[in-house]
Amino acid sequence: MENTENAILTSEEVESLLESFHESQGITAQPDIIEEVDSKVKYYDFKRPNTISREKKRMLYKVFETTAFQISREVSNFLRGTAKVSLNSIDELSFEIFKNTCPELMFINTIRLKPLQGFGCVAMDMGLCLSIVEKAFGGEGRTQSEIRKLTDTETSIVGNIVKIILGKISDSWKPYDEMEWNISDTAMEPRYLNIASEADVVLLVSFTFNLESSFGEMKFCVPVSSVDKTFDHFFSSKQSNSAEIDNESVESLKKLSGGIKLCVTGVLEETDFTVRDIVNLKTGDVLRLDSKITNNLKVFVEGQNKFYGKLGLFGSKKAIQIVGSSRDDPV
Repeated sequence: MENTENAILTSEEVESLLESFHESQGITAQPDIIEEVDSKVKYYDFKRPNTISREKKRMLYKVFETTAFQISREVSNFLRGTAKVSLNSIDELSFEIFKNTCPELMFINTIRLKPLQGFGCVAMDMGLCLSIVEKAFGGEGRTQSEIRKLTDTETSIVGNIVKIILGKISDSWKPYDEMEWNISDTAMEPRYLNIASEADVVLLVSFTFNLESSFGEMKFCVPVSSVDKTFDHFFSSKQSNSAEIDNESVESLKKLSGGIKLCVTGVLEETDFTVRDIVNLKTGDVLRLDSKITNNLKVFVEGQNKFYGKLGLFGSKKAIQIVGSSRDDPV
């Protein structure tokens, strides 16, 4: 009993122990490299180098977010189902780290970066590939419990998806540089991938690929040295192509929305009545409106007053002639 009481620390001893612990933590938390204000020596992380400026990276995010949307639309049409692709991250790291973080089995397509020098790759989770195959054959595209290599037929199906993805990535870069990227080789084990030396810095763009009943990750990897000059074109051609891109966006929007049917209503006038008046209405009664007979009709599009018009005839049917916009507010 006496030994137990002696083993219990007092409150002063506990506080002293905590203070000494925090002091030791503060010492070990200091960085190994301290940059002096006047020193020209800067800290450089060889594992996660940053060679791309923030402005260029912001531009890359815009480019690949648009690419993800276009891939979603095309893959959904190909699979005749819902497929949503979203941009996850854009990172810079050594090629060695990229290979080491890949799983043992992965569907990898080596890309010839013509007219640029070198090669890149599009890599997809093997589980995602098997779900895509099941979806292509009319299944639900569920998450697969058993991960295995693809057969020749399955490789052909997923290869068509990769061609769609690669085509959309190439299209997104066309405003800045003409690309003719194509698949040069296919593998299922990352250890055989050899698009750069282990110390080379690569640009890794990660996408999340969501099907209706499963999801997975898709990666686009390319050496920074191969596409570095193209990044400069982002800014040199940004202003010159902005008007052209805007016009293309407007035309695309017109094509997408041109066939949508809208409810258009011509309204003589609106007025208020009591419930008693409505209940006592009978055939032959006249409802007096607040507007004059010479006033224009209000033309509503999906419940919103957009135009004004005059009531008339077109052949043997009633018609409304548009005389102005609601922003002009004619009487």
